[in-house]
Amino acid sequence: MKSILLIIPYFGKWPVWFDAYLVSIAKNPTINWLCPTDCEMPNEYPSNIKFLPIPLKELNSKVNTNVKAKVPLTPRKFCDLKPAYGDIFEKELEGFDFWGFCDMDIIWGDIRKFITNDILSQYDIISSRKNAISGHFNIFKNTPKFNKLYKNIEGYRLMFEKQKLVVFDEQVLTNYLKQEKDSFKIYWPKILLNQERSIDSHQEYYLDKWQWNNGKMINTETQEEVMYLHFINWKRTMKTCEVKYIDNPTQFYISYNGVHYQPHSRLAHFFNSFKNLYNGYWVKEKRRYRKLKFKSLVKRVKRKLNINF
Repeated sequence: MKSILLIIPYFGKWPVWFDAYLVSIAKNPTINWLCPTDCEMPNEYPSNIKFLPIPLKELNSKVNTNVKAKVPLTPRKFCDLKPAYGDIFEKELEGFDFWGFCDMDIIWGDIRKFITNDILSQYDIISSRKNAISGHFNIFKNTPKFNKLYKNIEGYRLMFEKQKLVVFDEQVLTNYLKQEKDSFKIYWPKILLNQERSIDSHQEYYLDKWQWNNGKMINTETQEEVMYLHFINWKRTMKTCEVKYIDNPTQFYISYNGVHYQPHSRLAHFFNSFKNLYNGYWVKEKRRYRKLKFKSLVKRVKRKLNINF
């Protein structure tokens, strides 16, 4: 079985669902994680995750040395650096066949069911998104060619040195790989995680739609199994987590408001459905889009009339 190390730097304070995250890691014993962090070390955690205590400033110095750039490193800026992890953490990767990056706003399902040894034997790069690099799960063959692949992209230093996020991981690298598609064997035929409206991750404010059951991530409405649940737009709405790593749970639900053992009542579902009609995620997105469209119209009118308000 080919070995995999997923690298996930995390700085600040552990998220409320962190124990559930660790539980889902424990059920993937043949996958390894490396977490450089300045957070307080958990008292107990799975043997397949290694924490690397390090101040952000010290890691920033290590990053600058390896990528040959002056990176204004922040927790958000890590997104641009993800494709360079194979170079930055070269020593930690010794002995592994593949390395990759992922996110923390995830509950893992059965990774090996979707990333089989057969796939690992045939491909150099594997993404959980369709025809695109995925910032929340992407792995690369652990060789100098792929560890330093980011350096082939023209202007990478300037992009790394920008304070503003340039989405180097998902956009810049994707575009480069599509231009050089004949040089790499890439596996990205379909979305391997939760999706809605034909896109991954973003979803309505659901109750009890997702159940983690003994290492598998199940859609309770369709019984579909996915490799992991990425709840990118639930990060701010999640307030509670009943799951504790030391309890060694066998199942739990993930809702937009928290992680819990028992499903919500029918009454709670009714009121939540009613609320989503008027203040749900997609309703809010529609309002936001209209607002941006209006602002764009105003700017165009100003330019047209050459008026400064």
